[in-house]
Amino acid sequence: MTRGSQVAALATAAAAAALAACGVDLGPAQPWQPIDQLQLPSSMSVEMSAPGTFRSAGPTMTSPVRVVTYNTEYGQDPEGLARAILGDPALVRAGLFLFQEEERYPTEGESRAARLARLLGLGYVYIPARMKGAGTHGLALMSAFPIDAIAKMDLPLADNGVPRIAIAADVHIGDRTLHIIDIHLETRLNPRERIAQLHPAVIDAAGAVLVAGDFNTSWVTWAGSVPVLASEGDQAPILDSYMTSLAFDAPSAASGPTEHAYGLEFKLDSIYTRGLDVTFGGVVRTGPSDHWPMYIDVSL
Repeated sequence: MTRGSQVAALATAAAAAALAACGVDLGPAQPWQPIDQLQLPSSMSVEMSAPGTFRSAGPTMTSPVRVVTYNTEYGQDPEGLARAILGDPALVRAGLFLFQEEERYPTEGESRAARLARLLGLGYVYIPARMKGAGTHGLALMSAFPIDAIAKMDLPLADNGVPRIAIAADVHIGDRTLHIIDIHLETRLNPRERIAQLHPAVIDAAGAVLVAGDFNTSWVTWAGSVPVLASEGDQAPILDSYMTSLAFDAPSAASGPTEHAYGLEFKLDSIYTRGLDVTFGGVVRTGPSDHWPMYIDVSL
């Protein structure tokens, strides 16, 4: 048995045990769908653009490659987001961004993801998860490097939630390939439900992969729409434990808060890696969003 098949077998067994203990069913898992096979209404179209010229601020670091995950709070201030990224010495060196909460509205002309990508001088892909008023809400990848094998997964739907998705892609950095998964989980989920919603997106992931995004881990459990202080404490270590049972590393486990609201700070965002040589960077307290960007260096 190869190491890849051993990892897959162990991951499947661990996941089955974890989910059996959960006793949670959010509905059937959906398969990964290549973006050229998506059947979406015209109002929810996918956007793509190849990488453009590099930023004038300096060459993008390629060895290692710096990867950033960032919830942009609806992408509502592309100019402010770009200023924050280009103005920070750690973020300006990044060559790959996994964004959550990007949006598009017809009255604004081009999408907020397109505006941000243009300001950063990067190629991008935007995939909507759902309609939001007259516009759409979804995830975006932005890259200085070519991206292909892009796929979308509709995550299991929570009773009290909205449609959520994950995006998978291959990023080609020189003669090496980095497989990534960008993900955004539901807000009002208890730990077992959170694992159940994440499970389909990661259980069959490649042996070498980076998974990052907004996992919406918090210090509360939910009684319907009412938050209650969680007896088991912070959800983030619980999710970390689940991912390590699938042979992932949790390099961002000690990152500290990634979100700030109402005078409070929380750790909602994480990065998980498997089969990769990584050095965790940190959380940069900058930008107009209610989240802060988090970054990691991947040696290929």
